[in-house]
Amino acid sequence: MFNRKSLLNFFSISVLLSLSYFAIAKENTRATLISENEKLIIDVRDQQFKLDIISNNKKIIALNDIYFNETAALKWTLYNTTDNTISLIGEFPAHVDFYALVTDTQPRMVTLTLNKVNGGFRINAEPTWGRTTSLHLTYLGDHFFGLSEPLQPDNQLSPDLTGSSINVDINSEDAYIHENYATAYSAFYISSFGYGSFFDSFARGRYDFAINGKNRITHDTGKLDWYIFPGKDGVDIQKTYYSLIGAPKTLPIWSLGPMGWRDQNNGGAKEILDDVKKMRELKIPFTSWFVDRPYADGAHAWSKMNFNSLFANPEQWIKQLREQEGVEFMTWTATATFGDTNVAKHLQGKFSYLDLTDTNTVEIFQKNLAEKQHAFGVKGHKIDRADEAFPVNEDWADVSIGIPSRRNQYSYLMAKVHDEALRKKWGDDQITFARSAYQRSQPYLSAIWGGDPRTSWEGLQANFANAMRASFMGFPVWGTDVGGYQGEGYIPENLYIRWMQAGSMTGLFEIKLDGAGGAGKDRMPWRYDEKFQKMFRSICNDRMTFLPYLYSLANTSATNGAMMQPLAYRHVNDKNTYDIHDQFYLGKAILVAPVMQDSEKRKVYLPQGNWIDFNNTAMSYTGGKTIEVQAPLDTLPRFIAENSIFVTGFIYQGSDRNWIRYLNWQGDITITATPSTKNGSTQFDYVDYKDGNKIKAYTMKKIGSKISIQIPKLKHDARLKILIPKEPTSVLLNNKPVEFNYDRQEKQGYLYLIPNTDNKVVLE
Repeated sequence: MFNRKSLLNFFSISVLLSLSYFAIAKENTRATLISENEKLIIDVRDQQFKLDIISNNKKIIALNDIYFNETAALKWTLYNTTDNTISLIGEFPAHVDFYALVTDTQPRMVTLTLNKVNGGFRINAEPTWGRTTSLHLTYLGDHFFGLSEPLQPDNQLSPDLTGSSINVDINSEDAYIHENYATAYSAFYISSFGYGSFFDSFARGRYDFAINGKNRITHDTGKLDWYIFPGKDGVDIQKTYYSLIGAPKTLPIWSLGPMGWRDQNNGGAKEILDDVKKMRELKIPFTSWFVDRPYADGAHAWSKMNFNSLFANPEQWIKQLREQEGVEFMTWTATATFGDTNVAKHLQGKFSYLDLTDTNTVEIFQKNLAEKQHAFGVKGHKIDRADEAFPVNEDWADVSIGIPSRRNQYSYLMAKVHDEALRKKWGDDQITFARSAYQRSQPYLSAIWGGDPRTSWEGLQANFANAMRASFMGFPVWGTDVGGYQGEGYIPENLYIRWMQAGSMTGLFEIKLDGAGGAGKDRMPWRYDEKFQKMFRSICNDRMTFLPYLYSLANTSATNGAMMQPLAYRHVNDKNTYDIHDQFYLGKAILVAPVMQDSEKRKVYLPQGNWIDFNNTAMSYTGGKTIEVQAPLDTLPRFIAENSIFVTGFIYQGSDRNWIRYLNWQGDITITATPSTKNGSTQFDYVDYKDGNKIKAYTMKKIGSKISIQIPKLKHDARLKILIPKEPTSVLLNNKPVEFNYDRQEKQGYLYLIPNTDNKVVLE
């Protein structure tokens, strides 16, 4: 029992401790976290805080306040600091907890934690009573890219979101408001000031950029989990991002060649076999094919998830496609049963979506995929829906997932469920691609396809604007429905060829060969004349030669960034790139500028540096300006960057194995190296399909007049092609003189590398 003296001592100590605490808090009004070239500075004055992030001596973030439930704190107090962590205590009025009793007038406290993390900083708080979180920032003059594959706002083609309000929430209404059913979103954006912003939540969000001099980030969750990743460009920034969310899913090589499909296969399996056979007869190579709905029994010709009578004996004809034609096979899927509610737990609504948080439901769905499809040789899925008519108010098995998170988290679960099922049968030798996607899907989703574009020039332009946004958002592999989706199948030759050219330089080259739902005459190449067929064949052959490069890019995206890189993704400081939606880098070596209008010329912006015409290596350009190039219908404008390496050649055969046969063939590649005009170095990470997918670093360095190129050993034939304006006086291969075949007109030379040994080439 306390006596009077002990009580006095107790209260005296308490008062002294409180006074000491507030004295410390008042004194420690500033704290700093330092990470390499970045600083996070928190300043607490007059019980409010300012948070700045400085990168390379430039302020990139100015956070003025954090609201929970649309309410500001009464006061913030600096509580604790270490080298890696800063903690603040925020005191909020009782009414911030709007489910509290009216008699409950106690303030609500929040601990805000600021941490150094790999590649940046994390800002975290988790009030149990939180429903929404808003970050209030000063607009500092930068530009913003990412968040939404749909063309918010106003169907604009430009990827620059400055001055806009952007919603981050998968929804079906966008198909009627914005261009097509492109429905990938991510709470991730890249700033021209050289940082990535990632709000790690499935909860829907809204982003206001440069409105009345302010930025605002709002998500409908009380959990604040915000990351800032400084970096010199999109590649650098996303490297850190992927280290947090997981590396993107690897792709098998067959998924990167030409992929064919009809929207409506009324002729069943026989029609698929006939289409592939006719392509073979025309010597047009394909590496994969898929069937879209309808092909199954049940509601909406899908709910039974089997192959119906038109596709009877799937094991037989899928095996024929693989073994005789050289084509892998995939199917359309959806985690919806369209009124058939016989399978476990559903979310009521028009499409009867499966509850993917219910373990039994997921097991049944995956079992059906395994037994009714994968067992017959199906190696991948085009995953549809999760955007259209999605119900959010039904009861989920996982009651922890609130309504604001359901649309986005469902798409994530959909990708994960499919990948798990395929992986049990095929390991890495399978793919998943969807139109509906959200952040953290990347480890489970091979690619996204850009929805259902209009079959028109405007549809082509808009779909590639979708592609640029997808890359900024952190989805490294993207594909278009070549030829467009909406409308009838048969389209003008020039639109078709231009779409083929553009599509051939995307991550997923899927060619739609009929109209929406099979409407009208199809667009098979044999419906057109021989001149058209020749161009169609040439584009598919070109794609096959790019497989070594594409395979390497797709399977090193965690460290080397998106396959299709918007110009602003690479050149964050170049304002001339911010609005460009119709040019992109393929990797870092090739700039692609497809013709997207009814024209045989176009303007091309070349960033700083020197460039060589891919189609005519005798032509070179100085960058930092816009040029106009001629582009006849059979020509795709492409440019090779200086100080770059890329690989082409033949390492895989699909259907072309039926007309191109090699004896003891192991592969044949050409490594193209373009040295810098100044001193410089570069590296290309080659994923060697012929050597157990080992990643081999091809390096090039130029110092003065000396060029050194190192190529780790290969198990097959390889040729090194070097683009240089003058013939070198000396060429050494592994310290010995070697024949260098130089073409003065083309301004390029080549030599053959030695198999099964490391190769070092030195030119002077």
